[in-house]
Amino acid sequence: MPLGLLDRAHGRSNKVNRKNMDFEIQWLLVLPLFFALGWLAAQWESKKRLQESKKLPKSYFKGLNHLLDQEPDKAIDALIDVARVDTGTVDLYFALGHLFGQRGEVERSIRVYQSLIDRPDLSPAPRQSATYKLGMAFLSGGLFDRAEQCFQSLIGTEREHEARVQLLHIYQSQQEWHQAIDMAQAINETAQTAGQQTTALTHFHCELALAALRAKDWLQAQREIDAALSQSPKSVRALLLKGQWYAEQNRHDEALHIWQTLASEQPESVPLLVNDMMKSYVAANRAQEGLNVLHQKVLDSGSIDVLDAWLKAQDQYGVAEQTLPQLHELFMRHPSLNALNKLLDARIRADNGGMNHAENAGAAQAGGENAVSEESLTRGLIQKYVKQLSRYRCTQCGFEAAHYYWQCPACTRWESYPPKRLEELQNIKRSRNDVNSYY
Repeated sequence: MPLGLLDRAHGRSNKVNRKNMDFEIQWLLVLPLFFALGWLAAQWESKKRLQESKKLPKSYFKGLNHLLDQEPDKAIDALIDVARVDTGTVDLYFALGHLFGQRGEVERSIRVYQSLIDRPDLSPAPRQSATYKLGMAFLSGGLFDRAEQCFQSLIGTEREHEARVQLLHIYQSQQEWHQAIDMAQAINETAQTAGQQTTALTHFHCELALAALRAKDWLQAQREIDAALSQSPKSVRALLLKGQWYAEQNRHDEALHIWQTLASEQPESVPLLVNDMMKSYVAANRAQEGLNVLHQKVLDSGSIDVLDAWLKAQDQYGVAEQTLPQLHELFMRHPSLNALNKLLDARIRADNGGMNHAENAGAAQAGGENAVSEESLTRGLIQKYVKQLSRYRCTQCGFEAAHYYWQCPACTRWESYPPKRLEELQNIKRSRNDVNSYY
Protein backbone atom coordinates (compact mmCIF):
# COMPACT_ATOMS: atom_id res chain seq x y z
CA MET A 1 0.00 0.00 0.00
CA PRO A 2 1.32 3.52 -0.78
CA LEU A 3 2.60 5.55 2.10
CA GLY A 4 -0.01 8.29 1.66
CA LEU A 5 -2.87 5.88 1.96
CA LEU A 6 -1.39 4.45 5.15
CA ASP A 7 -1.12 7.90 6.69
CA ARG A 8 -4.73 8.74 5.80
CA ALA A 9 -5.99 5.42 7.26
CA HIS A 10 -3.99 5.95 10.40
CA GLY A 11 -5.44 9.42 10.81
CA ARG A 12 -9.00 8.15 10.44
CA SER A 13 -8.33 5.44 13.04
CA ASN A 14 -7.03 8.03 15.51
CA LYS A 15 -10.17 10.14 14.98
CA VAL A 16 -12.44 7.13 15.67
CA ASN A 17 -10.46 6.27 18.80
CA ARG A 18 -10.73 9.83 20.09
CA LYS A 19 -14.49 9.85 19.46
CA ASN A 20 -14.93 6.52 21.40
CA MET A 21 -12.90 7.89 24.29
CA ASP A 22 -15.01 11.06 24.37
CA PHE A 23 -18.18 8.90 24.41
CA GLU A 24 -16.94 6.77 27.33
CA ILE A 25 -15.95 9.86 29.32
CA GLN A 26 -19.44 11.33 28.82
CA TRP A 27 -21.03 8.16 30.17
CA LEU A 28 -18.72 8.19 33.16
CA LEU A 29 -19.90 11.69 33.91
CA VAL A 30 -23.63 10.82 33.46
CA LEU A 31 -23.73 7.64 35.60
CA PRO A 32 -23.10 9.41 38.92
CA LEU A 33 -25.90 11.78 38.02
CA PHE A 34 -28.30 8.82 37.61
CA PHE A 35 -27.25 7.40 40.97
CA ALA A 36 -27.78 10.75 42.61
CA LEU A 37 -31.27 11.09 41.14
CA GLY A 38 -32.17 7.56 42.32
CA TRP A 39 -30.95 8.32 45.81
CA LEU A 40 -32.96 11.54 45.95
CA ALA A 41 -36.10 9.70 44.76
CA ALA A 42 -35.66 7.02 47.42
CA GLN A 43 -35.19 9.67 50.09
CA TRP A 44 -38.34 11.48 48.95
CA GLU A 45 -40.39 8.26 48.92
CA SER A 46 -39.25 7.26 52.40
CA LYS A 47 -39.96 10.76 53.71
CA LYS A 48 -43.43 10.60 52.18
CA ARG A 49 -44.15 7.23 53.79
CA LEU A 50 -42.90 8.51 57.11
CA GLN A 51 -45.22 11.49 56.87
CA GLU A 52 -48.18 9.25 55.99
CA SER A 53 -47.43 6.92 58.89
CA LYS A 54 -47.28 9.90 61.24
CA LYS A 55 -50.77 10.85 60.12
CA LEU A 56 -52.16 7.46 61.26
CA PRO A 57 -53.32 7.43 64.86
CA LYS A 58 -51.46 5.28 67.34
CA SER A 59 -54.68 3.35 67.91
CA TYR A 60 -54.39 2.00 64.37
CA PHE A 61 -51.12 0.25 65.15
CA LYS A 62 -52.44 -0.86 68.53
CA GLY A 63 -55.37 -2.48 66.77
CA LEU A 64 -53.08 -4.29 64.36
CA ASN A 65 -50.95 -5.55 67.23
CA HIS A 66 -54.02 -6.85 69.06
CA LEU A 67 -55.18 -8.62 65.91
CA LEU A 68 -51.80 -10.27 65.52
CA ASP A 69 -51.94 -11.29 69.17
CA GLN A 70 -55.43 -12.76 68.60
CA GLU A 71 -57.08 -10.29 70.92
CA PRO A 72 -60.19 -9.21 68.95
CA ASP A 73 -61.85 -7.37 71.84
CA LYS A 74 -58.92 -5.02 72.35
CA ALA A 75 -58.51 -4.66 68.58
CA ILE A 76 -62.12 -3.53 68.26
CA ASP A 77 -61.69 -0.83 70.93
CA ALA A 78 -58.55 0.47 69.22
CA LEU A 79 -60.09 0.49 65.73
CA ILE A 80 -63.19 2.29 67.00
CA ASP A 81 -60.90 5.11 68.14
CA VAL A 82 -59.40 5.24 64.65
CA ALA A 83 -62.84 5.35 63.04
CA ARG A 84 -63.79 8.34 65.16
CA VAL A 85 -60.72 10.23 63.93
CA ASP A 86 -60.75 9.09 60.29
CA THR A 87 -64.31 8.51 59.09
CA GLY A 88 -63.24 8.07 55.48
CA THR A 89 -61.48 4.73 55.91
CA VAL A 90 -63.77 2.20 54.19
CA ASP A 91 -61.60 -0.84 54.87
CA LEU A 92 -61.63 -0.02 58.55
CA TYR A 93 -65.42 -0.26 58.64
CA PHE A 94 -65.28 -3.64 56.94
CA ALA A 95 -62.73 -4.81 59.51
CA LEU A 96 -64.90 -3.61 62.39
CA GLY A 97 -68.01 -5.26 60.98
CA HIS A 98 -66.13 -8.52 60.55
CA LEU A 99 -64.74 -8.42 64.07
CA PHE A 100 -68.14 -7.66 65.58
CA GLY A 101 -69.59 -10.58 63.64
CA GLN A 102 -66.86 -12.93 64.83
CA ARG A 103 -67.55 -11.92 68.42
CA GLY A 104 -71.29 -12.55 67.99
CA GLU A 105 -72.28 -8.88 68.30
CA VAL A 106 -74.63 -8.97 65.33
CA GLU A 107 -76.39 -5.69 66.13
CA ARG A 108 -73.13 -3.71 66.22
CA SER A 109 -71.98 -5.38 63.02
CA ILE A 110 -75.26 -4.38 61.36
CA ARG A 111 -74.86 -0.76 62.51
CA VAL A 112 -71.31 -0.59 61.12
CA TYR A 113 -72.33 -1.84 57.66
CA GLN A 114 -75.47 0.32 57.65
CA SER A 115 -73.47 3.45 58.47
CA LEU A 116 -71.12 2.62 55.62
CA ILE A 117 -73.98 2.19 53.15
CA ASP A 118 -75.54 5.50 54.24
CA ARG A 119 -72.44 7.43 53.12
CA PRO A 120 -73.29 9.39 49.93
CA ASP A 121 -69.69 9.46 48.70
CA LEU A 122 -69.31 5.66 48.67
CA SER A 123 -68.43 4.19 45.26
CA PRO A 124 -70.52 1.32 43.76
CA ALA A 125 -68.07 -1.53 44.42
CA PRO A 126 -67.66 -1.00 48.19
CA ARG A 127 -71.38 -0.19 48.48
CA GLN A 128 -72.23 -3.57 46.96
CA SER A 129 -69.76 -5.30 49.27
CA ALA A 130 -71.22 -3.51 52.29
CA THR A 131 -74.76 -4.47 51.23
CA TYR A 132 -73.74 -8.10 50.90
CA LYS A 133 -72.02 -8.04 54.29
CA LEU A 134 -75.10 -6.41 55.81
CA GLY A 135 -77.28 -9.16 54.35
CA MET A 136 -75.00 -11.81 55.85
CA ALA A 137 -75.17 -10.06 59.23
CA PHE A 138 -78.98 -10.05 59.06
CA LEU A 139 -78.87 -13.72 58.09
CA SER A 140 -76.68 -14.68 61.05
CA GLY A 141 -79.08 -12.79 63.30
CA GLY A 142 -82.10 -14.68 61.97
CA LEU A 143 -83.58 -11.60 60.28
CA PHE A 144 -84.44 -13.38 57.03
CA ASP A 145 -86.76 -10.69 55.64
CA ARG A 146 -84.14 -7.95 55.92
CA ALA A 147 -81.45 -10.26 54.58
CA GLU A 148 -83.67 -11.04 51.60
CA GLN A 149 -84.09 -7.31 50.89
CA CYS A 150 -80.33 -6.79 50.90
CA PHE A 151 -79.64 -9.68 48.56
CA GLN A 152 -82.52 -8.73 46.25
CA SER A 153 -81.01 -5.26 45.86
CA LEU A 154 -77.82 -6.87 44.53
CA ILE A 155 -79.57 -8.52 41.57
CA GLY A 156 -78.11 -7.00 38.42
CA THR A 157 -74.78 -6.07 40.06
CA GLU A 158 -71.38 -7.74 40.15
CA ARG A 159 -72.41 -9.54 43.38
CA GLU A 160 -75.52 -11.05 41.75
CA HIS A 161 -74.40 -14.69 41.83
CA GLU A 162 -73.41 -14.56 45.48
CA ALA A 163 -76.69 -12.85 46.32
CA ARG A 164 -78.73 -15.50 44.48
CA VAL A 165 -76.95 -18.29 46.35
CA GLN A 166 -77.84 -16.68 49.67
CA LEU A 167 -81.43 -16.09 48.57
CA LEU A 168 -81.67 -19.77 47.67
CA HIS A 169 -80.40 -20.62 51.16
CA ILE A 170 -83.06 -18.39 52.72
CA TYR A 171 -85.90 -19.90 50.69
CA GLN A 172 -84.76 -23.42 51.56
CA SER A 173 -84.53 -22.70 55.27
CA GLN A 174 -88.00 -21.13 55.20
CA GLN A 175 -89.39 -24.00 53.08
CA GLU A 176 -90.57 -21.55 50.44
CA TRP A 177 -90.19 -24.14 47.71
CA HIS A 178 -91.73 -22.18 44.82
CA GLN A 179 -89.34 -19.26 45.32
CA ALA A 180 -86.49 -21.72 45.81
CA ILE A 181 -87.31 -23.29 42.44
CA ASP A 182 -87.30 -19.91 40.70
CA MET A 183 -83.98 -18.95 42.27
CA ALA A 184 -82.32 -22.31 41.51
CA GLN A 185 -83.44 -22.05 37.88
CA ALA A 186 -82.00 -18.53 37.67
CA ILE A 187 -78.67 -19.80 39.01
CA ASN A 188 -78.69 -22.66 36.50
CA GLU A 189 -79.26 -20.26 33.61
CA THR A 190 -75.83 -18.69 34.00
CA ALA A 191 -73.07 -20.26 31.95
CA GLN A 192 -70.69 -20.71 34.87
CA THR A 193 -73.21 -22.57 37.08
CA ALA A 194 -75.29 -24.40 34.47
CA GLY A 195 -76.83 -27.54 35.99
CA GLN A 196 -75.31 -26.84 39.40
CA GLN A 197 -78.69 -26.83 41.18
CA THR A 198 -80.20 -29.89 39.44
CA THR A 199 -80.21 -32.03 42.57
CA ALA A 200 -81.70 -29.20 44.65
CA LEU A 201 -84.40 -28.54 42.05
CA THR A 202 -85.34 -32.23 42.08
CA HIS A 203 -85.87 -32.19 45.84
CA PHE A 204 -87.78 -28.90 45.76
CA HIS A 205 -90.32 -30.52 43.44
CA CYS A 206 -90.33 -33.62 45.65
CA GLU A 207 -91.14 -31.47 48.69
CA LEU A 208 -94.09 -29.96 46.84
CA ALA A 209 -95.18 -33.42 45.67
CA LEU A 210 -95.05 -34.72 49.25
CA ALA A 211 -97.23 -31.83 50.44
CA ALA A 212 -99.71 -32.53 47.63
CA LEU A 213 -99.83 -36.24 48.52
CA ARG A 214 -100.63 -35.39 52.13
CA ALA A 215 -103.42 -33.09 50.91
CA LYS A 216 -104.62 -35.83 48.54
CA ASP A 217 -104.22 -33.47 45.60
CA TRP A 218 -103.34 -36.23 43.15
CA LEU A 219 -103.11 -34.00 40.07
CA GLN A 220 -100.70 -31.52 41.66
CA ALA A 221 -98.66 -34.36 43.15
CA GLN A 222 -98.32 -35.95 39.71
CA ARG A 223 -97.19 -32.64 38.20
CA GLU A 224 -94.49 -32.14 40.82
CA ILE A 225 -93.26 -35.74 40.55
CA ASP A 226 -93.03 -35.43 36.76
CA ALA A 227 -91.15 -32.13 37.19
CA ALA A 228 -88.72 -33.80 39.58
CA LEU A 229 -88.14 -36.70 37.18
CA SER A 230 -87.57 -34.24 34.33
CA GLN A 231 -84.66 -32.85 36.35
CA SER A 232 -83.31 -36.25 37.48
CA PRO A 233 -84.90 -39.25 35.69
CA LYS A 234 -83.23 -41.72 38.07
CA SER A 235 -83.96 -39.82 41.27
CA VAL A 236 -84.60 -42.33 44.07
CA ARG A 237 -86.82 -39.95 45.99
CA ALA A 238 -88.93 -39.03 42.94
CA LEU A 239 -89.43 -42.69 41.98
CA LEU A 240 -90.26 -43.55 45.58
CA LEU A 241 -92.90 -40.80 45.58
CA LYS A 242 -94.24 -42.02 42.25
CA GLY A 243 -94.80 -45.45 43.78
CA GLN A 244 -96.48 -43.84 46.80
CA TRP A 245 -98.71 -41.88 44.42
CA TYR A 246 -99.95 -45.16 42.92
CA ALA A 247 -100.28 -46.80 46.34
CA GLU A 248 -102.36 -43.93 47.76
CA GLN A 249 -104.88 -44.57 45.00
CA ASN A 250 -104.90 -48.35 45.70
CA ARG A 251 -102.99 -49.06 42.49
CA HIS A 252 -100.58 -51.33 44.34
CA ASP A 253 -99.49 -53.48 41.41
CA GLU A 254 -98.30 -50.36 39.57
CA ALA A 255 -96.59 -49.11 42.72
CA LEU A 256 -94.80 -52.44 43.16
CA HIS A 257 -93.65 -52.34 39.55
CA ILE A 258 -92.07 -48.91 40.13
CA TRP A 259 -90.31 -50.02 43.31
CA GLN A 260 -89.16 -53.38 41.95
CA THR A 261 -87.61 -51.64 38.95
CA LEU A 262 -85.95 -49.11 41.25
CA ALA A 263 -84.60 -51.85 43.53
CA SER A 264 -83.11 -53.80 40.62
CA GLU A 265 -81.54 -50.76 38.91
CA GLN A 266 -80.36 -49.02 42.10
CA PRO A 267 -79.87 -51.66 44.83
CA GLU A 268 -78.56 -49.07 47.29
CA SER A 269 -82.08 -47.60 47.42
CA VAL A 270 -83.70 -50.77 48.82
CA PRO A 271 -83.53 -49.71 52.52
CA LEU A 272 -85.57 -46.61 51.66
CA LEU A 273 -88.48 -48.40 50.04
CA VAL A 274 -88.87 -51.79 51.75
CA ASN A 275 -91.53 -50.62 54.21
CA ASP A 276 -93.72 -49.13 51.49
CA MET A 277 -93.09 -52.15 49.31
CA MET A 278 -94.25 -54.58 52.00
CA LYS A 279 -97.41 -52.53 52.66
CA SER A 280 -98.32 -52.75 48.99
CA TYR A 281 -97.64 -56.50 48.92
CA VAL A 282 -100.04 -56.93 51.84
CA ALA A 283 -102.66 -54.61 50.30
CA ALA A 284 -102.44 -56.54 47.04
CA ASN A 285 -102.96 -59.88 48.92
CA ARG A 286 -99.39 -60.93 48.11
CA ALA A 287 -97.98 -60.96 51.64
CA GLN A 288 -96.04 -64.23 51.28
CA GLU A 289 -94.47 -63.00 48.06
CA GLY A 290 -93.45 -59.83 49.85
CA LEU A 291 -91.86 -61.81 52.70
CA ASN A 292 -89.88 -63.85 50.20
CA VAL A 293 -88.71 -60.72 48.39
CA LEU A 294 -87.65 -59.02 51.63
CA HIS A 295 -85.88 -62.15 52.83
CA GLN A 296 -83.89 -62.31 49.60
CA LYS A 297 -83.06 -58.61 49.83
CA VAL A 298 -81.76 -59.17 53.37
CA LEU A 299 -79.56 -62.04 52.24
CA ASP A 300 -78.25 -60.03 49.29
CA SER A 301 -77.46 -56.79 51.13
CA GLY A 302 -77.32 -57.50 54.86
CA SER A 303 -78.89 -54.06 55.33
CA ILE A 304 -80.01 -53.20 58.86
CA ASP A 305 -83.11 -51.37 57.63
CA VAL A 306 -84.13 -54.21 55.33
CA LEU A 307 -83.61 -56.67 58.17
CA ASP A 308 -85.83 -54.62 60.50
CA ALA A 309 -88.56 -54.39 57.85
CA TRP A 310 -88.41 -58.12 57.19
CA LEU A 311 -88.53 -59.04 60.90
CA LYS A 312 -91.49 -56.71 61.43
CA ALA A 313 -93.34 -58.29 58.50
CA GLN A 314 -92.32 -61.78 59.65
CA ASP A 315 -93.91 -61.17 63.05
CA GLN A 316 -97.13 -59.98 61.44
CA TYR A 317 -97.55 -62.22 58.41
CA GLY A 318 -94.87 -64.92 58.56
CA VAL A 319 -94.16 -68.15 60.36
CA ALA A 320 -92.37 -67.51 63.65
CA GLU A 321 -90.70 -70.93 63.67
CA GLN A 322 -88.80 -70.08 60.51
CA THR A 323 -87.34 -66.80 61.81
CA LEU A 324 -84.53 -68.28 63.95
CA PRO A 325 -82.91 -70.48 61.26
CA GLN A 326 -83.27 -67.70 58.71
CA LEU A 327 -81.54 -65.25 61.06
CA HIS A 328 -78.76 -67.76 61.64
CA GLU A 329 -78.28 -68.02 57.87
CA LEU A 330 -78.18 -64.24 57.60
CA PHE A 331 -75.63 -63.92 60.39
CA MET A 332 -73.34 -66.48 58.77
CA ARG A 333 -73.56 -64.66 55.44
CA HIS A 334 -73.34 -61.08 56.78
CA PRO A 335 -71.81 -61.17 60.28
CA SER A 336 -72.50 -57.97 62.21
CA LEU A 337 -73.39 -56.86 65.71
CA ASN A 338 -76.87 -55.91 64.58
CA ALA A 339 -77.50 -59.37 63.06
CA LEU A 340 -76.09 -60.98 66.21
CA ASN A 341 -78.40 -58.82 68.32
CA LYS A 342 -81.44 -59.94 66.31
CA LEU A 343 -80.30 -63.58 66.44
CA LEU A 344 -79.90 -63.54 70.22
CA ASP A 345 -83.29 -61.90 70.61
CA ALA A 346 -84.89 -64.63 68.47
CA ARG A 347 -83.20 -67.31 70.57
CA ILE A 348 -84.41 -65.70 73.80
CA ARG A 349 -87.91 -65.60 72.36
CA ALA A 350 -87.74 -69.25 71.42
CA ASP A 351 -86.49 -70.20 74.89
CA ASN A 352 -89.11 -68.12 76.70
CA GLY A 353 -92.29 -68.91 74.87
CA GLY A 354 -92.22 -66.07 72.39
CA MET A 355 -91.24 -63.26 74.79
CA ASN A 356 -88.48 -60.90 73.71
CA HIS A 357 -85.58 -59.70 75.84
CA ALA A 358 -87.46 -56.79 77.46
CA GLU A 359 -90.56 -58.86 78.17
CA ASN A 360 -88.45 -61.63 79.65
CA ALA A 361 -86.55 -59.23 81.91
CA GLY A 362 -89.83 -57.73 83.12
CA ALA A 363 -91.26 -61.15 83.86
CA ALA A 364 -88.13 -62.12 85.78
CA GLN A 365 -88.34 -59.00 87.94
CA ALA A 366 -92.03 -59.52 88.59
CA GLY A 367 -91.34 -63.10 89.68
CA GLY A 368 -88.53 -62.05 91.96
CA GLU A 369 -85.88 -63.86 89.97
CA ASN A 370 -82.38 -62.50 90.48
CA ALA A 371 -80.62 -64.78 88.11
CA VAL A 372 -80.43 -63.70 84.48
CA SER A 373 -79.12 -65.93 81.74
CA GLU A 374 -75.70 -65.22 80.29
CA GLU A 375 -77.24 -65.05 76.86
CA SER A 376 -79.68 -62.38 78.01
CA LEU A 377 -76.89 -60.35 79.62
CA THR A 378 -74.76 -60.64 76.50
CA ARG A 379 -77.65 -59.53 74.37
CA GLY A 380 -78.26 -56.51 76.61
CA LEU A 381 -74.64 -55.38 76.34
CA ILE A 382 -74.60 -55.84 72.57
CA GLN A 383 -77.84 -53.90 72.23
CA LYS A 384 -76.34 -50.85 73.95
CA TYR A 385 -73.42 -50.82 71.53
CA VAL A 386 -75.66 -51.49 68.53
CA LYS A 387 -77.66 -48.33 69.28
CA GLN A 388 -74.50 -46.28 68.85
CA LEU A 389 -73.84 -47.85 65.46
CA SER A 390 -77.44 -47.63 64.23
CA ARG A 391 -77.10 -44.05 63.04
CA TYR A 392 -76.67 -42.31 59.72
CA ARG A 393 -73.70 -40.04 59.02
CA CYS A 394 -73.50 -37.13 56.60
CA THR A 395 -70.64 -37.56 54.14
CA GLN A 396 -70.09 -33.79 53.94
CA CYS A 397 -70.04 -32.59 57.55
CA GLY A 398 -70.12 -35.84 59.56
CA PHE A 399 -73.37 -34.99 61.37
CA GLU A 400 -75.00 -38.13 62.76
CA ALA A 401 -78.73 -38.72 62.99
CA ALA A 402 -80.97 -41.52 64.18
CA HIS A 403 -83.29 -41.04 61.19
CA TYR A 404 -82.61 -40.79 57.48
CA TYR A 405 -82.75 -37.28 55.99
CA TRP A 406 -82.80 -36.29 52.35
CA GLN A 407 -81.22 -32.99 53.42
CA CYS A 408 -78.62 -32.81 56.17
CA PRO A 409 -79.97 -30.72 59.08
CA ALA A 410 -76.46 -29.40 59.80
CA CYS A 411 -74.88 -28.50 56.45
CA THR A 412 -78.15 -28.45 54.39
CA ARG A 413 -76.62 -30.57 51.61
CA TRP A 414 -79.03 -32.73 49.66
CA GLU A 415 -78.47 -36.50 49.41
CA SER A 416 -75.44 -36.37 51.68
CA TYR A 417 -76.66 -39.31 53.79
CA PRO A 418 -75.99 -42.76 52.35
CA PRO A 419 -78.85 -45.17 53.21
CA LYS A 420 -76.52 -47.24 55.36
CA ARG A 421 -75.99 -47.27 59.13
CA LEU A 422 -72.62 -46.60 60.71
CA GLU A 423 -71.96 -50.29 61.30
CA GLU A 424 -72.55 -51.07 57.63
CA LEU A 425 -70.19 -48.29 56.56
CA GLN A 426 -67.54 -49.55 58.97
CA ASN A 427 -67.90 -53.10 57.66
CA ILE A 428 -67.53 -51.87 54.07
CA LYS A 429 -64.42 -49.87 54.99
CA ARG A 430 -62.97 -52.85 56.85
CA SER A 431 -63.58 -55.14 53.87
CA ARG A 432 -61.85 -52.72 51.52
CA ASN A 433 -58.86 -52.45 53.82
CA ASP A 434 -58.63 -56.24 53.97
CA VAL A 435 -58.67 -56.46 50.17
CA ASN A 436 -56.03 -53.74 49.83
CA SER A 437 -53.78 -55.35 52.42
CA TYR A 438 -54.10 -58.69 50.60
CA TYR A 439 -52.91 -57.21 47.33
